[in-house]
Amino acid sequence: MDDADLAAYFQVDPAILRFVPELLQDLDALGSDPDLVVAWLNEAGLRGPRTRVLDLGCGKGAVAVAVADRLGFQVHGVDALPAFIEAARRQAVSRGLGALCTFETGDLRDTVAKGGGYDAVLLVSVGVLGSPEAMVRGCRACTRPGGVMILEEAYLREEGRLELPGYGDVVTHAETLRQLTSHGDELIAERRTPLAEMQGQNRRFNEWIEQRAEELALSHPEHAPAFRAFVEKERRECELLESTLECAAWMLRRA
Repeated sequence: MDDADLAAYFQVDPAILRFVPELLQDLDALGSDPDLVVAWLNEAGLRGPRTRVLDLGCGKGAVAVAVADRLGFQVHGVDALPAFIEAARRQAVSRGLGALCTFETGDLRDTVAKGGGYDAVLLVSVGVLGSPEAMVRGCRACTRPGGVMILEEAYLREEGRLELPGYGDVVTHAETLRQLTSHGDELIAERRTPLAEMQGQNRRFNEWIEQRAEELALSHPEHAPAFRAFVEKERRECELLESTLECAAWMLRRA
């Protein structure tokens, strides 16, 4: 992804794209749940140091490092933001997991096009690949038969369509499940995020992002309107997640 693609994905003014890592610096896991991923991979019966996991949209490496640390698996993470990849590498090395964790900067669409036959593929808190059907199609291209895929996505509480950037592919829960299993893969686990949990997380995230935006606006006053616009965008998204949308994670076993 080039800078224009990244700015569009984060829905940020291209002039402040380079500040996104600072705006999000307090969000270590960037909305993902490392504990859930580790528990599900364990429940799926994956074992041994030869188990290979691909983390698509690995962010700062929170999930990848947790999987390597607690399960001893080999994890390869890919993310489009170089600053996130640098942070992931630092975290792995500081935890003594440099031999198990590898990370690269790249476009997830290019990654899934290469395939790979991984034992598990993760796509959590990332909406780059499009619809639920496109998400699972991309993941299964990299997953060996019998392997597992863990995906996270938002879905509509009621029938309708959101005419907002980044939400055009969001559908109802029933339609999401239909698309996720449209290739014949088995749905083996689901966790819907409770509203109270979502509200608490959103409140913390908004406070952290707003604080960082205020600090950056003081040091870069020429970009103050863009920083405030980013904060407002994050607030609107959180309102959607507490009213019109719900979030869930799913684990599927590849047919």
